[in-house]
Amino acid sequence: MSGQPPRRDQVAAGDRWSVEAVFRSDEEWEMAFRATEGYGRVFAAWAGRLGESPETLAHAVSEMLAQRRVLEKLGLYASMRQDEDLSNALHSSMDDRCTARRNEVATAHSFFMPELLSIDPAVMSEWLRTPALEGYSSWLGEMLRYRPHTLSEPEEKLLAMSGDALQGFHAGFGKLSNVDMPARLPEITDAEGRPTRLTNSNLVPLMEERDPKVRRAAFDGYYRELTGNLNTSAALLNGQVKSHIFMARARRHASALEASLFDDLVSTGVYEALIAAVHGRLPVMHGYYAAKKAALGLGTLSPCDLYLPAVEYSPRRYSYDEAVEMTLEAVRPLGGRYVADLSEGFRSGWVDRYENVGKRSGAYSTGCADSMPYILHNFSGTLDSVFTLAHEAGHSMHSLLSWRHQPYHSSDYRILVAEVASTTNEMLLADMLMKKTDDDGMKAFLLDRLVNDFRTTVFRQTMFAEFEWLIHREVEEGGALTPEFLNSRYLELVGLYHGEALNTSGDDALIAAEWARIPHFYYDFYVYKYATGLSSAVALSRRILEGRPGALEAYLGFLSAGSSKRPLDILRDAGVDLETPAPVNEALDFLEETVRRFGELTARN
Repeated sequence: MSGQPPRRDQVAAGDRWSVEAVFRSDEEWEMAFRATEGYGRVFAAWAGRLGESPETLAHAVSEMLAQRRVLEKLGLYASMRQDEDLSNALHSSMDDRCTARRNEVATAHSFFMPELLSIDPAVMSEWLRTPALEGYSSWLGEMLRYRPHTLSEPEEKLLAMSGDALQGFHAGFGKLSNVDMPARLPEITDAEGRPTRLTNSNLVPLMEERDPKVRRAAFDGYYRELTGNLNTSAALLNGQVKSHIFMARARRHASALEASLFDDLVSTGVYEALIAAVHGRLPVMHGYYAAKKAALGLGTLSPCDLYLPAVEYSPRRYSYDEAVEMTLEAVRPLGGRYVADLSEGFRSGWVDRYENVGKRSGAYSTGCADSMPYILHNFSGTLDSVFTLAHEAGHSMHSLLSWRHQPYHSSDYRILVAEVASTTNEMLLADMLMKKTDDDGMKAFLLDRLVNDFRTTVFRQTMFAEFEWLIHREVEEGGALTPEFLNSRYLELVGLYHGEALNTSGDDALIAAEWARIPHFYYDFYVYKYATGLSSAVALSRRILEGRPGALEAYLGFLSAGSSKRPLDILRDAGVDLETPAPVNEALDFLEETVRRFGELTARN
């Protein structure tokens, strides 16, 4: 955590992901990229022919999917190379070119949906039962849902052409957040008295330190620099929100929220009900914050204290290899084949392990049907880093099993279920660590961490979801997202979700600018899925750990289902019905029980 991160060319080969398994070199990528130059012209030959016969439609679908598959692989390599070092102009250019090519091909494909939807519904119903289209029936059926929201061919072409321009706001945020701002972040003194430059990756670990001077220096140093960029940040976010609203209105949706949820077959009522359910349990978290303040002996609980464990216990640092072994042990309840596949992945270059200069911050899982899963990590040795590895491994195994068991067109699972497997792995890791220790201090620490998982995954993400909904409504009603408006409304939500125990005045009011560092506000109503994902994961992991008959088989079936069914149906098959309040209430009941156990344990000590 201390010192300057290495340059990318100084990172050991064994610490890097095996991106060469996608393309052996930039030159090989370039050759493959040039081979896509005629994609638009080739596919245009199908225009006006989709209604000829089911066989003709099947051939067009096959061509379209083949082109998408190649472009997906090209895009994967370019984005991974760019994320290794965001200051690398060559790889940024490759990623930009790939995005432009995908948009160019999407423009050429734009006739497909209007022409498909122009086929008489009765005729299409018969065609979907023919041998030619039988394998695509579910996939095409999903497309047919879009009939009310699909425009004419010229209009669809214009929307496809707008894609490249509308992506600029998110790209601009990425450069500001990961390159320009970090270059100006100050150097502070860490707990060992060493000079340490603040980064996106070490901010939270530094705010976990026991020394209040370190926490305060990290918070103040980061957020003061963040506030120096608020006009740019607000302009970028305002543009992104306007792009969401533009696309929603163009496709005849009532709101940007409705347009986003339409893809997941979720009504706005589910979104609203999640926020209402969390509001109803806010006193549980308010009580926890008050107890944490007392346990730490703090006169004031500041935002820089939120990541500090409420118990005087400091787990040791872990090596990356130890994190791998802990993750593999935690997921043993998921069966021998699951463990073997994940173990092989860890040995085969799935993970880009450590921070380097210019590397994208945070962590994610990526890949495509023609690659292995990949994990970008910035492993720092904390227990949080271990949990992050288990989390991203859950994503990667979900992808691997879906690719293995589904044809290409239904192998990519939907966003609604994307956080279930990752969070299930975290729940399994927490359970394993609790069972292995006899140390009450460690148990209290783990329970406190579990409460904080709910804080960050359910309560914090629901707060983000509410803020995202609020700012979209503001623009939809003719308002603008100024820095003053964004700071004011964000600070109100921080107060609502954290209660009176948290101070938000004086220097602590800098937390009002936190919205400017949250990348998910550019993801078009993504964050609520973290909360529903944890709710689903609580239910699924409890059933597996309790050894309920059929629970493991149902879960592995969920991981292997891809998008072969509607996402709510896939979850329902696994035993979780998000169209009822039961999963969220079960998760919040589990939280209350965890808070109770934590209180009893700390009271004894």
